[in-house]
Amino acid sequence: MMMVTSYDYSVLYKVFSRLLKNELTLTMIDLNGNGRPPEPPFVAFDIINPKIPNNYLEDDRVFEAVVSFTIYSKNKLEAMNLCNQVRATLRTTSADVIYAKNGISLVETMAIEPRFVTETNNYAYMYGFDARLRLVEVESTPDIEITEIKIKEN
Repeated sequence: MMMVTSYDYSVLYKVFSRLLKNELTLTMIDLNGNGRPPEPPFVAFDIINPKIPNNYLEDDRVFEAVVSFTIYSKNKLEAMNLCNQVRATLRTTSADVIYAKNGISLVETMAIEPRFVTETNNYAYMYGFDARLRLVEVESTPDIEITEIKIKEN
């Protein structure tokens, strides 16, 4: 039976969404997702670089990914303050416990940067930062298993 290694990126959405909702009561959305965004403030999440190989490690299943957190608000100071709070929340001991249960290691949180967007009627403020994660692919068996091959001779 052949084993396949892969990573389920939906785990990242679930972990960070729950963490931010429970700790800061912020709603997290997919940055480029469909549908109407919630009322600000909210956090937009995106996976910027899904798989950076770690060739120096013995375990080939280990890799890194870069993700982006952007806080959207109609108020500049609120966006900046919430961004600082989100960044600090990701580095807490309680977050580390959640990461450990889900096979995630937070390697680095980068500097906060302004990210401005223009809306049709109003100007919106966005502040965000990127984070580098270490992840592990899991082994699974494919749904289809070939147990017998018959060859017809002519």
